[in-house]
Amino acid sequence: MAQFGLLYVGEPKFSGSEEEGQAHQQRYFAWLDGLGDAAVNRGIPFGPPTRVDATGVSSEAREDRLTGLTIIEAEDMDAAIEIAKACPYIELAALDVVQIFQM
Repeated sequence: MAQFGLLYVGEPKFSGSEEEGQAHQQRYFAWLDGLGDAAVNRGIPFGPPTRVDATGVSSEAREDRLTGLTIIEAEDMDAAIEIAKACPYIELAALDVVQIFQM
């Protein structure tokens, strides 16, 4: 089995009521629970980033920032993508799926 990172991209925006938001969160946790042993690390939330590059340092808010990571095991990229497609998070924002390689 290979390991894959499900990278949560963007801030999920709930357009409904607080109850709808809670229901969505419950669906997300049910999906996560359903992964069973395939969930190597259930989730690592990220705070706002500070970007450092050759031109300097910036804490400017970006719509496409990474907001978290879940690590899963799957047979291959296609299987990892199917797992990601079932995640309720994609109703509100995006997931990037990346294979994790050992160094």
